[in-house]
Amino acid sequence: MNLSFRSKLLALVATAALALVALVVSSAIIAGRVEGHLDDIRRHYLPKLGLRPQLEAQFERIQRGFQDAVAASDTEKLARTAELKKEFLQQLAQSSGAVDPGLAAALEQAVEDFHSKALSVSTRLIARETGEGVVAQMGEMQASQTRVAHLLDTATVFDKAELTNAFSAAADAQRIGSRIRLGLSLACLSMVLLLSLWISRDMLAGMAHLTAGFRRFGEGDFRSPIPVVAKDELGVLARQANQMAQSLQRLESERSRVDSLKGVQSALSEQLRGELEPREVADRALSVLCRSLQCPVGALYSADPDGAFQLLGRHAVSAGAGGLSFRPGEGLAGQAALQTEITVVQAPADQLRITSGLAEGSPRAIALVPLIRFGKVTAILELVSLQPWSELSTELLASARETVAIALDVARGRDELRSLLGETQRQAAELTRAGTYKSQFLANMSHELRTPLNAILGFTQLLHEGEVGTLSGEQREFLGNVLTSGRHLLRLINDVLDLAKVESGRLDFRPEPIDLPQVIGEVNAILRTTAADKNVRVETAVDPAIGPVALDPARLKQVLYNYLSNALKFTPSGGLVTVRAAPEGADFFRLEVHDTGSGIEPQDLPRLFVEFQQLDTGATKKHAGTGLGLALTKRIVEAQGGSVGVRSTPGVGSVFHAVLPRQATGEARPAMPQARSRAGAPEILVVEDNPADQTLIVEALSGAGYSVQTAATGAQALAKLRERAFDAMTLDLLLPDMSGVDLLARIRDGGPNAQLPVIVLTVVAEEGAVAGFRVSDVLAKPIETAALLDALRRAGVAAERRGAVLVVDDDPGCLRLMEATLGRSGFQTICRQDGEAALQAAAESRPVAVVLDLIMPRVDGFEFLERFRRTEAGRRTPVIVWTVKDLSAHDHARLRETAHAVVAKGGDGAVSLLRELNTFLPAAGVEVRREPGDG
Repeated sequence: MNLSFRSKLLALVATAALALVALVVSSAIIAGRVEGHLDDIRRHYLPKLGLRPQLEAQFERIQRGFQDAVAASDTEKLARTAELKKEFLQQLAQSSGAVDPGLAAALEQAVEDFHSKALSVSTRLIARETGEGVVAQMGEMQASQTRVAHLLDTATVFDKAELTNAFSAAADAQRIGSRIRLGLSLACLSMVLLLSLWISRDMLAGMAHLTAGFRRFGEGDFRSPIPVVAKDELGVLARQANQMAQSLQRLESERSRVDSLKGVQSALSEQLRGELEPREVADRALSVLCRSLQCPVGALYSADPDGAFQLLGRHAVSAGAGGLSFRPGEGLAGQAALQTEITVVQAPADQLRITSGLAEGSPRAIALVPLIRFGKVTAILELVSLQPWSELSTELLASARETVAIALDVARGRDELRSLLGETQRQAAELTRAGTYKSQFLANMSHELRTPLNAILGFTQLLHEGEVGTLSGEQREFLGNVLTSGRHLLRLINDVLDLAKVESGRLDFRPEPIDLPQVIGEVNAILRTTAADKNVRVETAVDPAIGPVALDPARLKQVLYNYLSNALKFTPSGGLVTVRAAPEGADFFRLEVHDTGSGIEPQDLPRLFVEFQQLDTGATKKHAGTGLGLALTKRIVEAQGGSVGVRSTPGVGSVFHAVLPRQATGEARPAMPQARSRAGAPEILVVEDNPADQTLIVEALSGAGYSVQTAATGAQALAKLRERAFDAMTLDLLLPDMSGVDLLARIRDGGPNAQLPVIVLTVVAEEGAVAGFRVSDVLAKPIETAALLDALRRAGVAAERRGAVLVVDDDPGCLRLMEATLGRSGFQTICRQDGEAALQAAAESRPVAVVLDLIMPRVDGFEFLERFRRTEAGRRTPVIVWTVKDLSAHDHARLRETAHAVVAKGGDGAVSLLRELNTFLPAAGVEVRREPGDG
């Protein structure tokens, strides 16, 4: 019979009312205490036991919702995560009695924060954004996820010791009741012995089962339920205890699942950290997943640019295994590449074989996981299991595949970036080599073009000046045309080479303090004939407020020459060209050339300053030119930190300007030894107000071995004539302050130069102009050097032969030119075509000076200088470097220690060389006592 306690107690009333009443009362009290303990467990612990897995499962659904939305690039799935969040918060609100209100509020805020950050990251991932910003925001999302997990643990945690104590308290209460009932039973044993034994038999059995069950539950063992042996209150208690155990077991299972997911994510994050190659990412990810899922074999296939999938990583896959590549749709793996869901295939036992060194077996399942980035399958993960596949394994792969996909994508991007960097470095190296070849080509072209052209110009000038015979007027005209064309060709070659040097960054600037008005005047003097031929007036205005200027004078002249020659070219007869210089801010000045030409149309202005662009083009072009001048001007000015520009009005004229720094930066021009007076040389006073004519006369006389003084006015001439006696004087009759005739009269009145030989130079050779005055000769302008030197010799003022000069150059034409040029000036020449022969000649002949080219075969000019300076004679002999080589700063530094001067071949280089020779050589018979580098 299955009677309740109430029925059993009623049966005892008749036999032992007092004992029964006492027993019932005591049993009710004890049962109430036990029930109170169990009720406390139900109210306090059971809700938490059920709430925690429910909330964690709900939060996991939110996370999976974001992952699925990103994997599928589905914004609708992304929107549904808000509903999952709402369900989580509703469930949390319904369990407010089991959770601390403060923790519940903090958990709610943390879930809201996580949802907001996850929504932002997922939106950016769906939009295919990458980069450091996305990675940083993902880190913030993961931190928020960790905070939710922490608050969830804190809000739903319960102390197992307290639960054990609660069960122990219930067991203790039960044991106390048993003792009381046993005492009452013994007291009434004489009356209710048989009934008590009958009642206690079932009751004690039930209590024993309860006690054992509560002990197991308190120790965390929920596998064996408490047996229900009766339908009384103890049976009800046993059923309730079993229900509680089932809840705890589900909680433990859910916790184990979550821990597994977190463990795999943590292991993947740890293994995929750092700058890894794509193959390293694949191998590490496979190692973690195969170990976590207990899969003995795994492979990862990566999509290549043409859409095929190639084996990238392997785990226990033999090198000779088949199926190392496939295309979408080919086989199981190819089919998986056409979808986004995870595919699990339960493999027949005899379909696949897995072998090891000692045994082999058949897989039970194959999992194919598409790795998706930006809505595209970028890789396939294949895992083989020897055990039946579980839902937990699928869930684990679903949570891990995004991490692997991102890591693989980042590794690919890094690999591509590294490849691009390598290609960029290779191209940079090729550009460097190309630049080196270009520099070498320019150096060779500079030498090969300018060396023969220099000889052509030099010989032509000798012929033009009548040094090799008397010329007819037509012959002189033709030679003049050759000289003009040759110099123009040399300027074009120099422009092309300079432009190439600017482009390669090899154009050097050597600033030095300059007299700006003087530089402008020198350029005007060069173009004076052009202006006179076109009947164009040139005016100059320099603002003194500019102050001191330090620029490379050669480059400044090049800029101004290009501007001024263009202005003269396009200005009609009777026009005006104005050169102005004025301050431009605190550190710059503005150089302008204003012409009154035809002007430039607005649409043509952009073509100016562009290489090889001319406004006047075609077969009918009116003006010569290559279009290089303005382009080179722009490059030269900008390379010094300045700027160029133009403004023009058609029919009125144009204004070209260059803004230049007043104090340019760059390596200072190396200082060569300064000139000194040449003792013993015949001294000539040149009285000439025209700068161009004065320069021509001075260069001719200096080159011939004379010492020269100059005067631009009659007053200056008288002052110098009072100071010292001269050997001869050249006189222009048209002076700005007095006539040449008046000056002659004052000279002949007395003084140290009363008997001075005077050679009159005038525009028209009319001896009647100086009738009554004793003059040695009257010469017509333009002056011929040969005629001037002959006039001095006839006057008894001849320069003596001045010793031998060693000329070292590999070009025969240059040697012959220098032999003729030096011979005009009274020098003997010793010519050699290589450095070795020159060293031997220097030892045998002891020359008074050396003219040296730098570019020669075998022993070049630099080596010659080093070896020559080590000889006794070489320490004192002046060396003038005469070369077409473009010298670097290093070259200048070397020459500063070993050479007395550097002169460029071409143009008026021969005249400049003679001037330098006369600087360092005294008159005949005077020994040279000057070392390189002396001040």
